[in-house]
Amino acid sequence: MNPELLTCRRITAGLLYPPFQIQTADLNRLYADITERYPYQVLQHLPDGVRMANQEDDCFIQFGRIQMNDNVTYFQANRNKFLDIFGMVRDRLSLQQFVTFGVKLTASLPMTGPDAAVKFLDSSLLGVDNSNWDLLGSGRKGAGMRVLLVQDGLINLHIEPLFNDTSELYIDLDIQYSEPFIGLDSVGPKMDAAYEYLFGSVLGFLKSLR
Repeated sequence: MNPELLTCRRITAGLLYPPFQIQTADLNRLYADITERYPYQVLQHLPDGVRMANQEDDCFIQFGRIQMNDNVTYFQANRNKFLDIFGMVRDRLSLQQFVTFGVKLTASLPMTGPDAAVKFLDSSLLGVDNSNWDLLGSGRKGAGMRVLLVQDGLINLHIEPLFNDTSELYIDLDIQYSEPFIGLDSVGPKMDAAYEYLFGSVLGFLKSLR
């Protein structure tokens, strides 16, 4: 295993705010404003808001939340795009008070050979004998771990084989900040902290298992 091959694949980030009725005209104007900078090709009206989407990325603006989902090409560019769109939504809808913020990063780590991720986790992390696994029944594809940490935010970390390709590890890092806050100044640093945690603490943990 070469931990330095860890790659962040996707980012999801969302803001919750006190629910209120959003006017359709404001949503249409937001779509026009946002697509001047970011090429969302589809506008889908929902019962409680809209979804803007292209082939791989989307953005939900609803009565009580904004959520964006992007494939990661260059994290800093994704982060800046999210902050820019959050700011446009805040300004158009006159939002200041936010209830929670959450950020989720998914990543993969290629390993060598078929089922390499399964074998790595079984031997280096789980330490369960095959006879014990057999108690669960046949057909086991692999197993992973979940770690929950309560810090400034609630950190929920999953490490498991990528079940579509068990030669790779799959890492899912979800951090939720439940304290209400004013404005967006803290959002960028929290996204940065998630990325730094993935490539600092999580990467260090994986290195320690070799």
